[in-house]
Amino acid sequence: MKDDYTNILADTGQELQEIRGWINSGRNMFDSKTRYLISYSVIKASGAVEVVFKRIVFDSLADNSKEETKAYLEKMILESSCNPNTGNMSNMLQSISPEWRAQFDTEVKNSGKKDKINSLVQLRNDFAHGDSISVSIDTVITYFDAAKDILRILDHVVCG
Repeated sequence: MKDDYTNILADTGQELQEIRGWINSGRNMFDSKTRYLISYSVIKASGAVEVVFKRIVFDSLADNSKEETKAYLEKMILESSCNPNTGNMSNMLQSISPEWRAQFDTEVKNSGKKDKINSLVQLRNDFAHGDSISVSIDTVITYFDAAKDILRILDHVVCG
């Protein structure tokens, strides 16, 4: 996985750890700000996953392409509105290569982490649509760690 992707994920992971540290210190677990920090963590984690997911696919396809092709791919991939769940990843891969999709789907299934990344995205959607979310920061971090593993699978499938 490219350093750019690794850095985005590492920075996000560090921020989530700092939030966990604040929440778990003293009486902060019961502080009114905790709920907002957990909601922020869901948005931050899911957003990082979305950015890296799109960059992996875009960079793989745009490498050594004409400027016109890069511009098209940028609009179709980077600027698209696409939740980073495994279904959307799989569908995007199907549009590019049925073999990539089959390999991705198999590896994701074998990882046992599909439900965790999809739960992270669902939490983001729930919050974005005005619902309260009630998970712990530990759960958010667990979901994010699973999502990183799914991104490694995607990178392996797309980039070799």
